[in-house]
Amino acid sequence: MNRKWKGILISQMTMCILLAPEFTQGQGSLATDRPTESAAATLLPVGLGRAELGGIMNWLTEDASGAQSFTYAAPLGILRYGISHAVELRAGARFSQQVGAVDDAMLGAKLNLPGDFWGEVDACYLIELNINPNKLWSPEQPIPSVHRLCLGTSWNTIWSITANAGWLRNAGESTWMASWVLGRELGVQGWSGFIESHAYTGETPQANFGFQRQIENDMQLDVVFGRNLGGDIKDFTVGMGLSLTLTGETTHGTIRAKD
Repeated sequence: MNRKWKGILISQMTMCILLAPEFTQGQGSLATDRPTESAAATLLPVGLGRAELGGIMNWLTEDASGAQSFTYAAPLGILRYGISHAVELRAGARFSQQVGAVDDAMLGAKLNLPGDFWGEVDACYLIELNINPNKLWSPEQPIPSVHRLCLGTSWNTIWSITANAGWLRNAGESTWMASWVLGRELGVQGWSGFIESHAYTGETPQANFGFQRQIENDMQLDVVFGRNLGGDIKDFTVGMGLSLTLTGETTHGTIRAKD
């Protein structure tokens, strides 16, 4: 990892460490993993199943030539299910350019991190195994895996912050990442907004902002806008999605994995 990327990741993680202790109590009522890059720091309650679906569009512009291109991935999303107070199972898929062409599939779990060390901050460990269904797999071939520590909490019931730090292991190499997202309930018909920053080694950092609207107690609509911060290619991103409860009941207020 070169000095530039070390500096970016260290600054991202430093902000996470400085901001997180200033907020107390739980996270938002649905605590979905989308539409932000940062995964929620809470697990689904036992017996609750949720689908988080959406799509993403990218407009790319090369600085040197001015050439423009457009890509999209739809649908993409995950299915989550709480099997205990300590474990949540998850599976997902990403379709590129056309429905039926699976570009990437995922199986994984979230593990609650209990104990007094975290204080009032929610904490979990996220692990996902990424599988390319278009390539044959052999026992000698390592499966790409994602590992993240997720921390999150809120303040005055309307502000929340979530931070992620971790790595992706693929073909014997590690890609490191760090992210944080700051959200606020807007107090109008279930609306909330957020800003986010995230960085991966070898890629330009990106800033996102967006809005979510909770409908009743078991459905959420979202939209997110993103822009990379530097590089030879400008990348403007728009994502839209829907999260809904499939099994179990969601009550209004905070969902927490801890008792």
